[in-house]
Amino acid sequence: MGALSRRAVWIVCLFAVLGCQQTPAKQGELRIGVAQLPMSLDPRFATDAASHKIQQLIHRGLVKLDEHWMPQPDVARSWEHPNPLLWVFHLRHGLKFHDGSLLTAYDVQATLLSLLDKKNASPLRAGFAAISVVQVMDDNTLQIHLKKPDASLLTRLSLGVLPASYTKKKNDPHATMGCGAFKFLSWHGNDLVLQRASKSSQSNIQTLHFLRVKEAVTRSLKLVRGEIDFTQNDLPPELLPYLARQPQLHIQTKASITFSYIGMNLQDAILKDLRVRQALALAINRQRLKQALLSDLPLLAETVLTPNHWAASPQILTPFNALQAEKLLDEAGFPRNAKGIRFHLTYRTSTNATRLRLASAIADMWRKVGVDVSVESMEWGGFYARIKRGDFQVFSLSWVSIADPDIYRWILHSSMWPPKGANRGRYANTQMDAWLDQAQASQNLAQRKALYAKIQTKMKKDFVYIPLWYEPVVSVSNKKLEGFQPTSDGGFMGLLQANLHP
Repeated sequence: MGALSRRAVWIVCLFAVLGCQQTPAKQGELRIGVAQLPMSLDPRFATDAASHKIQQLIHRGLVKLDEHWMPQPDVARSWEHPNPLLWVFHLRHGLKFHDGSLLTAYDVQATLLSLLDKKNASPLRAGFAAISVVQVMDDNTLQIHLKKPDASLLTRLSLGVLPASYTKKKNDPHATMGCGAFKFLSWHGNDLVLQRASKSSQSNIQTLHFLRVKEAVTRSLKLVRGEIDFTQNDLPPELLPYLARQPQLHIQTKASITFSYIGMNLQDAILKDLRVRQALALAINRQRLKQALLSDLPLLAETVLTPNHWAASPQILTPFNALQAEKLLDEAGFPRNAKGIRFHLTYRTSTNATRLRLASAIADMWRKVGVDVSVESMEWGGFYARIKRGDFQVFSLSWVSIADPDIYRWILHSSMWPPKGANRGRYANTQMDAWLDQAQASQNLAQRKALYAKIQTKMKKDFVYIPLWYEPVVSVSNKKLEGFQPTSDGGFMGLLQANLHP
């Protein structure tokens, strides 16, 4: 689309949005524009980023993670780990769910047992598979016995605690009961409303009104118009200069822990060849992509964990080398035919405008080395469902808010093929499995770090994924919102200390 055409689209969108009647916000209401609403409000069943971010507001786990991704007390006031197979948790007294019922050790027990129940088919079940027995000692004391050591279990116990009675109900993704700062109020169509659970001395925000506004341009213009007050991420970088010129808006950015990547089906007849996967990686000019599409904001990545994570291992950046890519494809037995084409790939992505542009740009780079590519975009729900069940050759996604190095087990271990885990490309390597098992069981931090270094190097060598970058957190708000600071996970917890002013 030329510059004139793009300008015409902007003008049409501007008049369409500015011509709409504005519904004024209620006192204490913050209207948040989001591209996607959660897949589920139940912490046992959600794996998508939108669900995780909103669940943080509603639910509390035994622990919470601090800015260094280390577990800190939350529902649990303290704990002991007397041996590798036993955790003992002491709960805070007097915590209540949003319906007024007391939170006890029986609720924690019921939450964990329902998650482990095969009949419930929780996608998170594999991450808690080491649990053998959950034993209540009294209302505020709980013991978790393990079948085998699991060094990452404590981090995963940030999972939200549900009332025991709630765990017996049929799963409803559009309703929940927690004990966090905000409680679920309503969900109608594209409107999800949370209400402050109790009065806060730090913030006068009483209601969080999440409105799904799919198109980034529309979302941006609603910010300008004052129809929404806040949005975070899901904004094409080319819109930021326009938004920065608006005197009533405030833009903040922060480095994130969200890893963007290209996933591949390693059981596919073409992609099972390592040389093909390496060639596809070499054919992508990531530096050019992030400059052209993302205002040069992201930091190039080679592994899931950010460089400042305790378990991260430095890796040499994969260069752009189209000539080497062509050579590898020739060696793999895929020469160009009379039309210059080696083989065909289908690249799946969502209808998000930024994701679609990225997929189209990458497809164009692959075409230059002889790979014919069809880009298929679909609504988020349908797209994500297909990826989870392995219905793809190539796709692009992000691992969001990665704090626990056991993510590598979740995405690389051969026992974690869906639906048990998120090894969606069906990667299988016995040496990798052994390292992942050892890293999960080890109680020695130095030993775990050494194992994760091997894991990350092997993952890169085998091109299980094609790494892209760590996405930046970009928040845009009306200046009447004060005190909000974005967090590296791109969540909404910074709103707990923010205030609305006339």
